[in-house]
Amino acid sequence: MNKSKLKAIEPHNADLVNSMDSVVVMDHLCTDLLSLAEKESIKESYSTRRDRNRELISILYRKREELKPFERFVEALKITDASHAIMAEAILKTYVCQVIRSKRLRIFLTT
Repeated sequence: MNKSKLKAIEPHNADLVNSMDSVVVMDHLCTDLLSLAEKESIKESYSTRRDRNRELISILYRKREELKPFERFVEALKITDASHAIMAEAILKTYVCQVIRSKRLRIFLTT
């Protein structure tokens, strides 16, 4: 995952770890992004919800950008349920604000 997308998720990490249902979210992620082995490992190796959530986020952070981990994760959150959709919107809002801030900074520095 590229750094700007990773930075968009980071401020929401505590909410994701505390509130996300990683098992349901994983059900909405394609196998070309998250392998069956990775899903099973998360489900079986981590006994608490918070630990499963941390591991899922950690795995997604390491995925190659061409797999679109950020976009697919946000989409999976959106379709999971209303509370997950709220988290998705917050992450997207953070990302958009960062992109706008970055563009403004580039314009400022070039003028």
